[in-house]
Amino acid sequence: MVCCLIAAETWIQWLLQPSSWWVILLVAGGLGFVIFVHELGHFLVAKACGVKCEKFYLGFDVGGLKLCSFKWGETEYGIGALPLGGYVKMLGQDDNPAAAAAEAERARASGDLPPEPVAGAHPAWDPRSYPAQSVPERMAIISAGVIMNVIFAVLMASLAYGLGVREQAATLSGSRPGGAAWRAGLRTGDEITAIAGRQDPMFEDLIHAVTVGSVERGVELTVRRPADGSTRTLTLKPDIDLGKPTLGITGPSSLTVPADLKVGLPGSAGQARPALRGGDRVTAVGGTAVGSYAELIAALAPLADKPVTLTVRRTGDEPAAPEQDLDVVLEPQPRRITGLVMTAGPIKAVQEGSPAAGAGLQPGDRIVSVAAEPVGDPLTLDDRLRRLAGTPVKIDVDRAGTPVAVEIEPRRVEWVESNLLSKLASVPSIGVALAVEAVVAGVDADGPGAKAGVQVGDRVMAVQLIDPAAAGKTKGTAVTLTANNQCWPMVAAEMQYLEPGKRLRLTLEPAAGGKPRDVDLEPAPSRDLFVVERGLFFEPVERTFKARSIGEALSKGTRKAFQGLAMVYGFLQKLTQNQISPRLLGGPITIAQQAAKSAEDGFSSLLLFLTMLSANLAVVNFLPIPVLDGGHMVFLLYEWVRGKPPSEGVVGVLSYLGLALILTLMLFVFGLDLGLIPRR
Repeated sequence: MVCCLIAAETWIQWLLQPSSWWVILLVAGGLGFVIFVHELGHFLVAKACGVKCEKFYLGFDVGGLKLCSFKWGETEYGIGALPLGGYVKMLGQDDNPAAAAAEAERARASGDLPPEPVAGAHPAWDPRSYPAQSVPERMAIISAGVIMNVIFAVLMASLAYGLGVREQAATLSGSRPGGAAWRAGLRTGDEITAIAGRQDPMFEDLIHAVTVGSVERGVELTVRRPADGSTRTLTLKPDIDLGKPTLGITGPSSLTVPADLKVGLPGSAGQARPALRGGDRVTAVGGTAVGSYAELIAALAPLADKPVTLTVRRTGDEPAAPEQDLDVVLEPQPRRITGLVMTAGPIKAVQEGSPAAGAGLQPGDRIVSVAAEPVGDPLTLDDRLRRLAGTPVKIDVDRAGTPVAVEIEPRRVEWVESNLLSKLASVPSIGVALAVEAVVAGVDADGPGAKAGVQVGDRVMAVQLIDPAAAGKTKGTAVTLTANNQCWPMVAAEMQYLEPGKRLRLTLEPAAGGKPRDVDLEPAPSRDLFVVERGLFFEPVERTFKARSIGEALSKGTRKAFQGLAMVYGFLQKLTQNQISPRLLGGPITIAQQAAKSAEDGFSSLLLFLTMLSANLAVVNFLPIPVLDGGHMVFLLYEWVRGKPPSEGVVGVLSYLGLALILTLMLFVFGLDLGLIPRR
């Protein structure tokens, strides 16, 4: 999760928008249907075994609270007031350990229960109760919910592919400085043509390979670089510093402005003359044709400090109107700065095949001077080196206390990197990524930092966005900077997207000692540093796949469903191995928000989300935790092997422990959803 200073509109505001209500209905129906299918599996198999089903509920009717109910035959059907799942109430079975003993007593026909045989109904139970059924029958009842979820996942994914699914191409728009892909030298425009030998993969296949695969063994990729036609095969070992295994690859960007642009583009793109509109497609820069995002960036990079003219192709306002080409002027976008120079830390990563690697620079080296000048601001080091591209430059470093001098020739940089996702300051002109310590090493006398009273030696402890227009209220969660979370480069990257008038609140530990203090400052435009992208962002590169037959749809749907199951298992496995942070878990609010986003992207996208959710429900419900289906299955396996059920006392204690675990987990994910527990 990225350190975010820019606060989006809250989910409550989104709920109140009339345009969101149809999406809400779709989401509620979809999520309810996933739960319904699970409980329907239990219900149908229980009925087939002759078990009396007394209730079938979506949601929980805690304390008798329910939205509606009706009785048909011997079963009461309803919707409970607490929308956190559903249940089928069978005679003699109750997942609440406090009520289990009383329910078992109610289901007994007469006398106490002697040891139960493996097969055949036991006469001590009401013949229509759940405990009266044989072990295989009860196993079938318990597993039916999970099986129905798997079947549902296959059918929903198949329907999605029958309708047509948009899939993102496995092309890079950038790489995270210091990450696995960055260290291997991958850059904007590189295409992944195979994953572990599987040809023509999509971006989702890459996510699956990283989630399911081994961090130690890595992921084998075949990568093609269109700029020079080269192809190579390499193995990348995922990083886990962001709380989950990642390669540090940013998904593909097209040249089309998002069609559903709800707010204007940021930066210079938002001030384009004439204004850019959703659906506009960039075809040329300064009269030179561009056919990809990589070509666009290569054209913009050397012109960062100059106005540029984009040629865009725009669809007419009327349905039958022809497309038209028009020129749009973008002014340079000055980089927004605080006027603070932070302390340059050691090199954390060196890029393969880079000038730095060729000169022998190593992780741990600390750059002392460049061209006989102090290293200065680590966030502007690359800008200074780019001006020296093609010229040998002497760089002095401190290597574990030993001075080392190297000569490096900076290269031209015609790509961009995903700085929003990195805690390191990238220097792509030579191919290194530096740590940036949150200690002020210098203050520009005319900058915002000096005006706010920041002094050399002050340490930045936290950063938060404030909105003067809202009576100085803070927005979003404060980013805490610690020895293990030196993310000032992230803060600097996010500053480029702040709305005019927004300010930063820095919590400082004074150099002279004393209590921490807060200072507010508004980032100012730089006079000689500029943003290459100028606020442009585009729709992803997508391919629409539509099955040509029912068989092909079922084949793709089955693969997608089992891919989802494998991803959930992989996630849980890495969670137990501490390769994924539990703070990445999401509760009901996060699920609803993701479902809403999928619904806005189209019905097929919602179906694929429900496929993943159904796979998630299947796997989680079958975990060997008492009160879950998997816990019941463990007790039944014990009974099958031993020829008698475990004692009621043992089952009761384990059920209480399982219930406590589930409730603790629910409180934890609700805390994450509501922002009460920080994601990092």
